[in-house]
Amino acid sequence: MIWEGRPQRLRGFLRAFDLFWIVFAALGALFFVTSLAASSRGTERDPGTYVVFAMFPFVVFGVFIFAPRLASIWREARGASYALTDKRIILRTRGRRIDLDLRTLPYLELERSWISGPTIYFAQRNIYEGWGGLYGGSAAPALRGLLDADDVYRKISAARSQATAR
Repeated sequence: MIWEGRPQRLRGFLRAFDLFWIVFAALGALFFVTSLAASSRGTERDPGTYVVFAMFPFVVFGVFIFAPRLASIWREARGASYALTDKRIILRTRGRRIDLDLRTLPYLELERSWISGPTIYFAQRNIYEGWGGLYGGSAAPALRGLLDADDVYRKISAARSQATAR
């Protein structure tokens, strides 16, 4: 066993589409609330009462839309564990175990994303990855949420070089 670890941050499991949904919902709420407040102009009612009632559907539906995704991010991060031996990389998540042979590992990439932080990928990514399963398929195998991703990447590179030399 060369290295063993678990994700330390939930940020590593965020996808670009998660950010899109948050911005889309916030702009929709802003538009709806400002249009309601503007429609109350010229009446004797306080625009603040409209804002309180207008935010109710966004809060309720926001909980129904975002709470399951946040719960799945938390479950995915909590159930993940990673290991590196001299022969393979082992990725374990809830319901999924991936063994990658270092001798035949064709792809290794360390990405530093501003959304999800440093992530080590072992396969090309699908363009629709992270769209909530709407387009099917699993996410590319990766080590996500690691604080020491640079060090782990170097260890994997060295182990892959030694494995292919045998």
